[in-house]
Amino acid sequence: MDSKENIKIVQENLKNDLKEDDINIVETEVATMGVDEQDAKPAAEINKEISEDESDAKSFIREIFQSHHHQDHHEKKEQEEFKPPLKESDEEKLIRLVKINGNDTYSTEGKRRGICMIFENDMFHTDLGLSKRKGSNVDRVLMIDVFTKLQFEVRVFQNLTTTEILQKLEAARFEDHSHSDMFAIVILSHGNEGILYGYDRPYAVQKIWEPFTAANCEDLAGKPKLFFIQACQGSQIDHGVTVEEKKKSRTETDGFASYRTPLHSDFMIAHSTVAGYYSWRNTVQGSWFIQVLGAALLVNASKVDLISILAEVPHV
Repeated sequence: MDSKENIKIVQENLKNDLKEDDINIVETEVATMGVDEQDAKPAAEINKEISEDESDAKSFIREIFQSHHHQDHHEKKEQEEFKPPLKESDEEKLIRLVKINGNDTYSTEGKRRGICMIFENDMFHTDLGLSKRKGSNVDRVLMIDVFTKLQFEVRVFQNLTTTEILQKLEAARFEDHSHSDMFAIVILSHGNEGILYGYDRPYAVQKIWEPFTAANCEDLAGKPKLFFIQACQGSQIDHGVTVEEKKKSRTETDGFASYRTPLHSDFMIAHSTVAGYYSWRNTVQGSWFIQVLGAALLVNASKVDLISILAEVPHV
């Protein structure tokens, strides 16, 4: 063989050797792949498992969130249900307390109006040096008429000693006032600063209403207690009032003094004059305060409140 033929045979042998190696490599790779594919799961199945795992995780997270949200909502609801009321400011409370509406009236649904005690002293022991209170009988008659028409049980006491007056007041304190709408006292007497006069001696003006405070007379607690006092509170003359003398009568004065502002709840105390001044009484026509008060009550009591009536009395 020549050299060319030898070279050709070598080349063919090398080619054949390369083909066999390639086949072995391919078979080895296929065999290796076969082993891996036998151990591994198909891609669809793997994706399905991942999807299921993700769903389970999402479901678990959702349950946790919903449970936490429900708990938060429940706690928030409980907080709203048991939320303490907003604290009312002092100014708001004051406004609420002083605001007047149509229901702010005393009850008049009792079985009776109540008792009216009239204490008149127009005569006094000579040792006191006090003059007779002429014209006082006119005031007494008017007050009896007015309070009877207002449906009070009127009780009249004339010229009692101080001890007797205090005893009557103490007895009234212990009476049954549970079915009464209110209570009233009218005083017609001499007086001076801080005192009133019984037949024989003076007594402190507060003795009139002390038995009827809420602590001393529970039946009258929360009910109106009315006190009308005709007497002087001092010796000064109010020069703003013009007094005209008549031929058949003359003007006298009553001595008296009292507190202008009561400290007791549901007390209304109306005086015939202010502290330090005389209270005018006509010997024929009676006292100015009682006469105007009586007329104002008769005309207005059925349709106007008492405070408004009293406010009108000084304007006459």
